[in-house]
Parts: sequence; C-alpha cells; structure tokens
Amino acid sequence: MKFFVSGKVGVERDVRSVMKALRAAGHEITFDWTTIEHLRPYDENAAASREAAVKESYGVKDADVLIVLSHERGVGMYVELGIAIGSGVPVRVVTNVESRTMFFHHPLVKKVDSLEQILKEFS
Repeated sequence: MKFFVSGKVGVERDVRSVMKALRAAGHEITFDWTTIEHLRPYDENAAASREAAVKESYGVKDADVLIVLSHERGVGMYVELGIAIGSGVPVRVVTNVESRTMFFHHPLVKKVDSLEQILKEFS
C-alpha cells in the first residue's frame, strides 16, 4: 500500500521512524516531506513553498492512506487531513489525547493509539 505520513515540522525524526517501519513492512511512501528544507518565513520563500505545497498535496492524493501524527501545535498536518478527506483518502490519526478537530470524527478518519495498530490493519 501507499502511505503519506504527516506530522508537525520539528518532529521529523518521528515521521522518519514511521516511514521506515512502513517500508520495512513492504509499503511505499508517496512523498517524504522531511527531505525539504524548512521554508519559514513562507512569504520570503514563496516559490519553494509553492513547490513543496504542490508536492505534498499530490503525495496525499496519491496515498492509499494518510497517517497523521497529531500534535497540539501542528498546522500543515490538518491541511493535509482536509486534502485527504476531500480526495476520499482514508486517514489514521495517531493520538491518545482528545480530538483536535471535529474532522477526527469524519467517516474516513479513525483515531488509533499506535503505529502498530495501523501496521496490523493494513498487513
């Protein structure tokens, strides 16, 4: 299966760990956003930000499943959540806290406690 792993900028190590486990289980990653340099301030890096936004959007749309590593200060991950829902891509949100948005209760979205649950579900 093809996955896109979303997380907050600053927790790339966690995102890379999830991608490594998915690859080890025989899955594909549609786009590794952790390889992009930090682009803030976005207005000063508009061209690179535009290119990254397009690549990440296609990565989400091309995925069979979006995995969101929820974080209380995340922003882009929730944009990617919306892209997935709008594209009909199932979403698994890894979290053990109260829902950050009502969209965690959308029919395409399922909250899980761990990556292991996702690997078991899609093995």
